[in-house]
Amino acid sequence: MRTLSITSEVTLEHLKFKMKTAKTPSDFRRWQIIHLVHSYSVDADYLADITGYSKANIYNIIQQFNTGQGDVNTKNKGGRRRELMTLDEEKNLMKGLEAKAINGQILSYKDIKKIIENKLSKEVSNDFLWDLFKRNGWTKHSPRPHHPKKNQEKQNEFKKNSKTIWMPLKMILANP
Repeated sequence: MRTLSITSEVTLEHLKFKMKTAKTPSDFRRWQIIHLVHSYSVDADYLADITGYSKANIYNIIQQFNTGQGDVNTKNKGGRRRELMTLDEEKNLMKGLEAKAINGQILSYKDIKKIIENKLSKEVSNDFLWDLFKRNGWTKHSPRPHHPKKNQEKQNEFKKNSKTIWMPLKMILANP
């Protein structure tokens, strides 16, 4: 079993101050681990029972403190870590495409996909494209489908000559 030790120069008052000013319970437990190792030289099994962290995580916290980073507070997770473009670049690109879209020069998402791939010099997925549309407030507009052999005259005649009956849907379904 590895022994835990603090190699950095730190005072007990500083550790107590860090524990008192911790903003989250997770940060408090991390500073508590440093304090207990510094003051009482406890082992990782004992700390794992007290804090609820795994032994590997405790070793990582001690190592992070000893390597000179000096701060063991957790960083917020989330965000756009693998972004291809910043949000501002996306907005500027979509504003540039808006004029083309209004004039009807962009007919499908594939047209925009080609433009983005040329700009980024790499292939993008369809999911990226649909997420890009959603982030920038674009929606899919397509004409309502119709049958290619429809007869407009017969449709108009049917509309004029058919009876209009208003019934609740449950009555229609009950009486076939």
